[in-house]
Amino acid sequence: MEKHNLNDLVEFNPNRFNPKVVINESGYRMVLISILAGQSISEHTTPGTVTIYVTRGRIRCFEGEASCDVNVGEVVSIAPGAKHSVQGLEDSVIFVLATGGKESGKAPLDESEELDLRNVPRPQRHPMIFAKFDALLPGASLRLLNDHDPIPLSHQFNTLRPGEALWEYIERSAGNFRIRITRIAPANKPHALVATSAEARTA
Repeated sequence: MEKHNLNDLVEFNPNRFNPKVVINESGYRMVLISILAGQSISEHTTPGTVTIYVTRGRIRCFEGEASCDVNVGEVVSIAPGAKHSVQGLEDSVIFVLATGGKESGKAPLDESEELDLRNVPRPQRHPMIFAKFDALLPGASLRLLNDHDPIPLSHQFNTLRPGEALWEYIERSAGNFRIRITRIAPANKPHALVATSAEARTA
């Protein structure tokens, strides 16, 4: 049993919408998103059904060519695999629930690439990860397997790719850390990364 104080997770960012992962389990993911008026979540797809529930404000949802406004207390569902996006019409807080595919009780197949960093020389890790991430389309992801928690890499994503990546822990145990990094927005501008010696030591 897990209990969360959702009010503590509401945090608006003037530069981009702000996602906070509440639950991330096989076949079920809950994300709380704080989104200001005028901000948007770029078009993307998910393999399972997506349900969006508005707890504050008002948003506009797009599914392909169709769109609808969603107000406080209203819910909209997105079909599996459908291209969809969200626009904040007011400062809003929304819950996004993503569930497994059409077969009941089964999670969608995770076809994202997994990078095993444990045997990769440290100076090569960050450039490789960012090169792989920069090649992703919105909605796509990659997974990392590491022998320690790569917190400096998370900070580097926030600094060098602000608003572009969603960082989620899949596994955290002694000697095994699995992280999923999902592209949630296209690049704002062309990126370049040169790993410093400090980055190489802490990757």
